[in-house]
Amino acid sequence: MDVNDKKYVATVINYFWGRNTTTPEGVNEAAALVAYEALEQANVCSNSMDLVPRPTYAKSGIKYVLKQLAGIGKRIQSGDTAIYNSCKGVVGLRYKTKIMMALSGV
Repeated sequence: MDVNDKKYVATVINYFWGRNTTTPEGVNEAAALVAYEALEQANVCSNSMDLVPRPTYAKSGIKYVLKQLAGIGKRIQSGDTAIYNSCKGVVGLRYKTKIMMALSGV
């Protein structure tokens, strides 16, 4: 792993587990694998969230249904790769022990 690879991996780790979780010098292959797995899971979660209709406070009529489906279809077609905060939080919690152990060399 070169210096640039370590820099990018550290950026992903710090995105999920908070600033100053690691530096590029602290990154190892095990940490990179955990970060990749976490990112994969966050993307799966976010893709699923894109398929959930937004809440309504009135009875769902056909106009509302079509509007929601159109929005979901547009997000799918545009290849929206944003990660939802709720997905980021869950993945961060789920993989916290793994990443800390990997960064420690355990």
